[in-house]
Amino acid sequence: MKKESPWKIIPTIGLIFIIVIISGCTTPEKNYENDLISFTVPENWSVDKTKFSDELASLRPVHANYPIIYIHSTDLQPAEIIDGYIDNYPTEYPRFQVVTREPVKVNGIEGEKLLFKNTGQGDVLLIGPDFYSVVVVFEENNQTYIITSTESMEHTYYSQVEPALNVLLNSIKIK
Repeated sequence: MKKESPWKIIPTIGLIFIIVIISGCTTPEKNYENDLISFTVPENWSVDKTKFSDELASLRPVHANYPIIYIHSTDLQPAEIIDGYIDNYPTEYPRFQVVTREPVKVNGIEGEKLLFKNTGQGDVLLIGPDFYSVVVVFEENNQTYIITSTESMEHTYYSQVEPALNVLLNSIKIK
């Protein structure tokens, strides 16, 4: 009987080890619920544990150290929120530009989505790259809900933030 060399087994074990590690790199969608809202947490995102006093919830990619999507509520009307961005941001951020302003469904409820771009907050010379942010507003039970994102590079916005936002918009429920 011929004895197998251990050097033939090592690559096989290494391949199995790599497959196991790679398969664990994604986190499935899961549900989140608190006293006011519930929603599906997008794949590879998590609900951030730290919360500011006026936040209902915030989300971050599992590999990020800080939240990117925030959920708030206010007594202002949805149009006031969107118009406030359009009217006030150009004063503070000269390169502010609306990319799209469009109606959106938030789990069946009419809302409005404003996608805008701007240079980074610390770009005093106005020479930096454009960053994309979004604001979604909708009203339910005489309360306005605001979903915002922090500044993201264009590629990151379209490849990570927008898909996560779509999962959130299709699943969020107000209690």
